[in-house]
Amino acid sequence: MVKIHPIPALTVDPKSASEITCVPYDIVSREECRNLAKDHPNTLIRVDRADLEFPEAVKFNAPEVYRKAAENFSRLIENGSLQKEAKPSIYLVRMIEGKHRQRGFAALADFGDYASGQLRKHEFTRPDKEDDRVTLIRHLGALTGPVLTAYPDLPELTAQMDEIELTVKPLAEVTDERGVKHTVWRCPDAAEIVRLFTQVSRSYIADGHHRAAAAARLAKEKPGPLGILTVYFPASELRVLPYHRLVLKLDPFTPATFLEEAKKVFQVTPSPSAPPDETGKIGLFLEGKWHQLAWKADSNSDPVAKLDASALQDRLLGPVLQVKDPRTDARLDFVGGIHGTKSLEDRVNSGQAAAAFSLPAVSLSQILAVADADQIMPPKSTWFEPKLRSGFYVHQFGPIKS
Repeated sequence: MVKIHPIPALTVDPKSASEITCVPYDIVSREECRNLAKDHPNTLIRVDRADLEFPEAVKFNAPEVYRKAAENFSRLIENGSLQKEAKPSIYLVRMIEGKHRQRGFAALADFGDYASGQLRKHEFTRPDKEDDRVTLIRHLGALTGPVLTAYPDLPELTAQMDEIELTVKPLAEVTDERGVKHTVWRCPDAAEIVRLFTQVSRSYIADGHHRAAAAARLAKEKPGPLGILTVYFPASELRVLPYHRLVLKLDPFTPATFLEEAKKVFQVTPSPSAPPDETGKIGLFLEGKWHQLAWKADSNSDPVAKLDASALQDRLLGPVLQVKDPRTDARLDFVGGIHGTKSLEDRVNSGQAAAAFSLPAVSLSQILAVADADQIMPPKSTWFEPKLRSGFYVHQFGPIKS
C-alpha cells in the first residue's frame, strides 16, 4: 500500500509561470544557472541555486548563499509569484516531448513509506549534497524541488488522469527551454486519488534521491515538512536514457595498450559508430574510432551485476584504471544520454577526454529489480527524461529564516 497526502502548497502565478518555474537544481552548473536567471528576477532557480548570485570563490554551501535563497524566496511570495492555495491539494502533472507523453500525480510521500522501504531507493546519496538541501529547506521552511517516482500501473489511476485532462482547466502551462510542454492541473477529488494509491503495492524513487533523503531527515523537526514532495508516474509512461562515461586520463596506459586490456575482458570489435542501445553492448571511443565491447551476464548473478555499468566498472575501470569509487574519482566524467554519443566524440576529439564509453539505457524493469532486491545501482546509471520542472507547486510548512 502506498500512502500519499495532499500538499499544503504555494502554486505558481499562471501568468508568469514560464519565468518562475525552472529546471532541477542539480542538472545545471553555476554558470548555466546564471544564464537561466539572466533578466529573470523571479525565477525559482535563484532560490534553489542562490550560489549563482555569488562569485566562484564563494562555496555553494556558504551561509550567505542560504540567506540569499531565503531572501529571494520571500520576494517571490510577497510579489505574488507564488500564491498560497486555499486548501491542500494533489496535482496532475503532464510532460510532452515530441511523441513522448508522461503523466503523474504530485503529492506528499509519506515519511513512513520512505523509512520502511515501501518507497524504495536504488542510489546512495552524498552527505555534502544532503546537507546542502537540508540547510536550504530549513532556511526556506519549504520543499521546492519534487522527487520523480514510479509505481506499477493501476488502471483506475490512469482513468483519473484521462478524465482530468479532458474535463479540468489547467492550473498552469509552460514550454521549457528544450521545447518540453509542462501542464499542471489541480485534481478536483484529492481524497479519491489518496484512496486509489492504497491499491498500489509500492513505489520507487527514479530521480531525486538527495531531495527525498533531505526531506526525510527533517521529518521530526518542529516545524518540519509533512512529507516528501513527490510526483508519482505509472512505470509504463517513464522514459530512461543512457548515462555515458568519459575517462579524462588513461595513465599509465596508451590508447593502444588500454585497448589491449579491454580485449582481455570483453569481446572487442571495430564499430562504424556507437553500438546500438542494447544490453551487453558497450561502446568505446578511442583515437577517433568506435569499438564495441560485448559481454554476457551470468543468468544466476544478482540484478546489479547484470548491468552494463557494473560490467564496465568491475572488469575495466576498477581493476585496470584503479577507479575505486566512480562517484568521486577525478578521472571520470559523466554525460547524460540526452546529449547523445556525438558529444562523447567531441570531448575526445577535442582532447578534453582520453576515451569515452557509451552505455545502453537501463530498463525500468532492471531498476525496479535492483530496488526490490534492496541493492544499489552503480553511480550515474540512469538519466530520466524529460525532467520535472520546479516551482509549479511548493510545499511551505514553516517560516522563512533570513
